[in-house]
Amino acid sequence: MRKYLFLLIVFSLIVSCEEDEITESSNNDRFLEIAYNKRYQYPDGFYYEKNLIGYVYYENSVSIKPITERARTWIELNTDDKKQAKTWSNLSNEYSSVNREIVEERETDKYFEIVRVNIQNENDTLLSRVHRTEYFVSKYDKFTDVNLVGIYNGELSITNVKQLIEYLWSCGTLGIYDKVVESSTINKGDKFEHYIQSLKITQGDFGIHDMIRIYDNKFHLDKINKILTIQRELVKEIQGNFNEGW
Repeated sequence: MRKYLFLLIVFSLIVSCEEDEITESSNNDRFLEIAYNKRYQYPDGFYYEKNLIGYVYYENSVSIKPITERARTWIELNTDDKKQAKTWSNLSNEYSSVNREIVEERETDKYFEIVRVNIQNENDTLLSRVHRTEYFVSKYDKFTDVNLVGIYNGELSITNVKQLIEYLWSCGTLGIYDKVVESSTINKGDKFEHYIQSLKITQGDFGIHDMIRIYDNKFHLDKINKILTIQRELVKEIQGNFNEGW
């Protein structure tokens, strides 16, 4: 009886290991498919702005200062004053190497937008933006490795929190441009938790394989102080296509 039980346990372990290997292989195939799909960036239902004409740029603590006064702090600006947003956009343009004139002014519940076009190249359009304080206050310093993202001032709900985080991801505020594999939000006690699994591909040189890196991005939004934080972790590396030499 003991011998039979032992063999049953061994058999179960072998089957379990084989199933794990199949699952692992299936996941890797999915990651590789997404990595090399040039038309894929986000899963269905992920919030991002479509059909934008121009380059999105959020005015920040660096852009509104002359080069000699710029500090090692890059935090995107916020206001509820449309005139202030325009003033910052004008300062940024003044200190830029390219002169772009204002052709349109727009606003949404999330930001103020000043559309500027290069006076020497009409195809060069900049969407100069400033976060609306009543929606989001950025505390995310792109020059440092910190977990603090900012403060959300909107209404708390799973739908709104999911949209906030996906908006910050897709508009470039987080400075993360990975492809998104999955994105989900849960309501958990005194906070909302949001999870984004993402990947990015590093192209190998001649004679070297590409490398696909998988990341877990975990966001926490405190319901009391509305502070949003992020923890980002590399969880897997997968060998990609081999790049032939000359």
